[in-house]
Amino acid sequence: MLPVHFRRYSLPMLALAIAVTAIHPAVATVPSNGPDQLNSALQAFIVRLEKAKETKLPPRLSNTEDAKVLEALWNAPAIIGQAPYKASDLPVLMDIIQQQAQVTKAYVLFSPDPQKQADTKNNSIAFQDEITRSSAAMIRFIAAALEAAEDYAAAVQTDKGNKAQTDTILKLRLGLQQVINGAALMLSNPELNAHNQERLAQALAENAATIARSISLQDRTMLSNIVKGAKPVLRETARQSADQFITTMENKDCTGLCALH
Repeated sequence: MLPVHFRRYSLPMLALAIAVTAIHPAVATVPSNGPDQLNSALQAFIVRLEKAKETKLPPRLSNTEDAKVLEALWNAPAIIGQAPYKASDLPVLMDIIQQQAQVTKAYVLFSPDPQKQADTKNNSIAFQDEITRSSAAMIRFIAAALEAAEDYAAAVQTDKGNKAQTDTILKLRLGLQQVINGAALMLSNPELNAHNQERLAQALAENAATIARSISLQDRTMLSNIVKGAKPVLRETARQSADQFITTMENKDCTGLCALH
């Protein structure tokens, strides 16, 4: 079974946290008990994951006891509250994203036999309900982080000599966008069922405006093309959300984080 280590701040994130604190007062939008709720859900998830040694399966939404834990783990409103998000929210949002990435990996890299390598292709289908839910939550968390990063970038841009902070925010944006690209690519999998197509496409559509404001025009086109490429396998409802996402990506306005380079 995959050993899951839920990491706290990496060194680059710690440096970013210090920089954000120096520029902005500690007034945040993310509810103060949000990280505690996530930590509690993560601990419960780890306990359920340990049972996989007996059941040979990771926590499943189809299991009533597992589902309670997973629903808490992916309850984005309870964990991060509602927009708008400020620069002071960025460190905790990035920590949440790092934790959620480990949850997704627990399914993608799961192996019932710890001596054997995971069958990632089979896992992506067998555990598609859980991976899709995790990915949809991740999109929500990333959109919040991008909004917070935009607020941070506004302060950085007023200090033309602070190249280090600009480089940090650009690397952060790139990393977040790569995760969004990966989620969009999931839509192209013809074995994704209609319900999961709809959930994933809807998550992209609902957060499209924030994503578009945060990335370059070139990257908007690339992301739009990824979703366009998935349309032939999408069912009607998912296709409507995909079209909404594509339309939003076609916006040519580029200010704030989009214009940062």
